[in-house]
Amino acid sequence: MAIGAAVPDFALIDQQRQRVTLAGLSGKVVAVNFVYTRCALPQFCLRMSNNFAALQKRFARELGGELVLLTITFDPERDTPEALASYASRWQANLAGWHFLTGSSADIRRVCGFFGQEAFADEGLMNHSLHTVVIGRTGTLVANIEGNQFTAEQLGDLVAATLRR
Repeated sequence: MAIGAAVPDFALIDQQRQRVTLAGLSGKVVAVNFVYTRCALPQFCLRMSNNFAALQKRFARELGGELVLLTITFDPERDTPEALASYASRWQANLAGWHFLTGSSADIRRVCGFFGQEAFADEGLMNHSLHTVVIGRTGTLVANIEGNQFTAEQLGDLVAATLRR
């Protein structure tokens, strides 16, 4: 998906079994990352969640209003809403603005596919790529950052610039 393209709507369920749709977040800046809660490698999913924890702190005033964070599992078989609720509490997530999402395997594959997020089971673990996405207020793709070679501060600066648009 190209920068500036409209991100297709999707519907997933959060850690409280509430339905969350991208269309329902229209008018807000949405940051999206992908994790699985059992990731054993600190430079991968833990770093992605830590980046969002830093955003939560930096944008405490905007979170839940102008800014929403979506952490989507790519392991829906194991990352149930209950598992995601536990994961959210480990990060002291403000659930008014930071949602942890799961859904059917087909729905998760579809959303991951929008952004080139890949994941597959490998010897009991998940082998996966890393993507962090920023979606503007009008539902268009602002950024799709691949990898983990950026800091929470750099991500925050991108979010701040998007909020000012």
